[in-house]
Amino acid sequence: MAEIKRPALIEVQRGRAMVSTTFTPAQLHDATDVDAYDPERGNDPENGYQRRGSATRMAQAASFYGEGEEKRQGRVFEDRHGLMPNPIIANIRPADDGDPTDDLGLGLPAGVIIKFSSDEDRQRVRAAIEGGGSVTAAGTITLDDATITWIVDGQHRSGAIRMLSERNRLSDDFPVPVKLMLGFDRNEEIKQFYYINREAKSVPTDLTADLLQRMARQDSHEAEYLSERKGKGSLLAGAAIYDAMVSKGSPWLTRIRKPNEKISKDTSIAVSQFIGSLKPLQNAQMPRELSPQEWALIIDAFWEAVARMLPTPFDPTEQPGDWVLLKTTGVTTMHRVLADCLPIVIQRGARLSDAQQYELLLADLPTLAGIVINPDTGEEHQVDGAEFWRSASSASQYTGRYGTDRLVGMIRGLIAKTNSAITV
Repeated sequence: MAEIKRPALIEVQRGRAMVSTTFTPAQLHDATDVDAYDPERGNDPENGYQRRGSATRMAQAASFYGEGEEKRQGRVFEDRHGLMPNPIIANIRPADDGDPTDDLGLGLPAGVIIKFSSDEDRQRVRAAIEGGGSVTAAGTITLDDATITWIVDGQHRSGAIRMLSERNRLSDDFPVPVKLMLGFDRNEEIKQFYYINREAKSVPTDLTADLLQRMARQDSHEAEYLSERKGKGSLLAGAAIYDAMVSKGSPWLTRIRKPNEKISKDTSIAVSQFIGSLKPLQNAQMPRELSPQEWALIIDAFWEAVARMLPTPFDPTEQPGDWVLLKTTGVTTMHRVLADCLPIVIQRGARLSDAQQYELLLADLPTLAGIVINPDTGEEHQVDGAEFWRSASSASQYTGRYGTDRLVGMIRGLIAKTNSAITV
């Protein structure tokens, strides 16, 4: 890209510096990037933290901001000439060498130059940064062709601007408002992304737990704040258990759809849904608090027992997405059942990570039966065992909270029946 030089309002809030400016559409395209989450890299701490951009949302924004027309389905639609008062928020990270050689001591890359309208303004800004104060001053900002500004909020608007420019539906001089955070490190950038999106709109749920866990790992005070003040304690605990399952290579991971991973029958449940299903375990009455690693062992042992009772859904030749047992309804149901099993195993004095204990309790699980209707003949017939849990079969009727309650109740009855025949 060519060098960018723009008028700027330099703002310091409690010692943190930002710049308000505008980019042309071409400059926005050249100077910005999105740190997107890569499902192949999983919970790698260097993995990105944002979802893939949605072409649909970009197109919707484009129709609002554009100043031309587009053809869809044989019709011509006029753009709405909408304004963009809210800025795209981006961050210029510190230079890799960490040497604060810039005039403001922020560690900015050498290609970022900020000039002030007067030396007095420069001194006031420098003093505010060093003293944790707040101040505003006018000047200019110059970015060389190697500078990257990482989008923190506004990737769909940015994508819309690019779309409009490519289709000649936006003038080349359209001023896109941009707020540049100066010298925030990547961890702070992630934190700002979470809070900006959390207060304005929901962060995509598949990424929420991942972001919370990163923030909690980086800062114990942040973890306490998120848990107690933001009511995210359950989500943080579930995410920690999921992390432990990742670390131990849990067989469950092949069935969980990671953020930004395409939906297919090769997976059956989103990571956010799996983490949400763990909440009943956190509420279980236990003699002591278990670590995430201990919970990971228990969960894998429990599902090993389920697989012994109902082997077909777990067969490598089967697609997890074809089984309600492995989807949100089934997983939530079975984790509530696991919470019921724990006190029985504890009463026996047995190991909670012993799959055989759950196999004894779930011995009658294959007898769970229901009625389905043949779509071709209209005839009713009974299904049980694994077939009860096949998609479009009997278990598919038990949707939502009420349906899950009914499934849990049915399985609880089987556990009570089985348990009565066991010497504790």
